[in-house]
Amino acid sequence: MRIFYSVDVHGAETVWRKWISAISIYECNCLMLCGDLAGKALVPIIDYGKGYSKSGYFGREVKLKNEEEIVDWERKLANGGVYSCRITSDELKEMQKNPDLVDQIMKREVVQRMRNWLDLLCEKIDTSQVKSIVMPGNDDPKELDEAIKEYTDRGIIYPTDKIVDLEGHELISHEYVTPTPWDTPRETDEKGMEKMLEEKVGWLKGDVHNSIWNIHCPPKDTDIDAAPKLSADLKISSGVGGVEMVHVGSQAVRDAIEKYQPMLGLHGHIHESSGFTFIGETLCINPGSEYGEGLLRGFIVELTPEKVEKYWKVQG
Repeated sequence: MRIFYSVDVHGAETVWRKWISAISIYECNCLMLCGDLAGKALVPIIDYGKGYSKSGYFGREVKLKNEEEIVDWERKLANGGVYSCRITSDELKEMQKNPDLVDQIMKREVVQRMRNWLDLLCEKIDTSQVKSIVMPGNDDPKELDEAIKEYTDRGIIYPTDKIVDLEGHELISHEYVTPTPWDTPRETDEKGMEKMLEEKVGWLKGDVHNSIWNIHCPPKDTDIDAAPKLSADLKISSGVGGVEMVHVGSQAVRDAIEKYQPMLGLHGHIHESSGFTFIGETLCINPGSEYGEGLLRGFIVELTPEKVEKYWKVQG
């Protein structure tokens, strides 16, 4: 089996399309996009009823004169992982007064893009022949899970609540991470992480050393969990030597890997730490992410029934 594994697409349309294209480029028979599928920003496109619309992002204001320009702007936002909504000036005022309405619209757009992506995946890929595994991450709202589950009868695999067979290797999947400064939807402390992992390890029926662990949070103090150190006001700390990096993975994840020694650990979450590491005999990988630049990062992993035969990083 040849797996193409990628993470942290964060709503970026271009990256999702590249991920789907990997099946023909690399002749994979398993595609995995696991963790943080949703974007983080919603940009209004405001119709003022004067023959044009206004929008803006990152301090840039744009004036859109016709439908063609609006569609082009929506496409640019989507490619960078940003959602958009067309509204009137009155609707903008209502959204400014009602944060719950903004959240509702954001979740609606997240779910709709996920459905569009999965429609495209089912159109381009024979999911009866290619295992297609799609998992949310800590940043993703619970509504995203339901959207993925709508496609399980079309061959899409939602992996967090079951064991998935990969050529005789049992795959367990876990989307939670330990606490972050942003209080994302799926976080737990180290004790909670330990309990959750022990429960999922308990699902395994075969040799745990032959299992694969798809755990969004990377193990602590490794080459795949280093992120920029943040100050109290969430600004990146830097000095004479450049940006200061700290290890932000989970000790519970590391302890579980050290204890059980699965064959392979598949991780993400920390965008800056693309690479691989070993914990004992366990190979752990993190493709990293540069979704904002439209760059797809991934690892190809070749499995035999006995072991990881080959693995290498790709990007494009």
